[in-house]
Amino acid sequence: MSTIEFTDSENNKFEYEVIETTVLGGNTYLLVADDEDNAFILKEQFSPDDEETAEYTGELTDSEYDAVAAVFSQLLEDGDIALELD
Repeated sequence: MSTIEFTDSENNKFEYEVIETTVLGGNTYLLVADDEDNAFILKEQFSPDDEETAEYTGELTDSEYDAVAAVFSQLLEDGDIALELD
């Protein structure tokens, strides 16, 4: 698995392990985990002014989260990673 480094708006850096990616409804989503095995779903977004630099947000609607979480659960079903959904 690969890792990716994120920088927030206050220039704090975070490194996450990328567990899986998927595209749903034309949007790209990443399932990432931190050092403590906490998993997060992040949505990739591009600004109309800058189509080369992606921004990632964890702010998803309930229905969007449910749909993406179901896809990730299906993708991970045969692996050795268990995804517990809240």
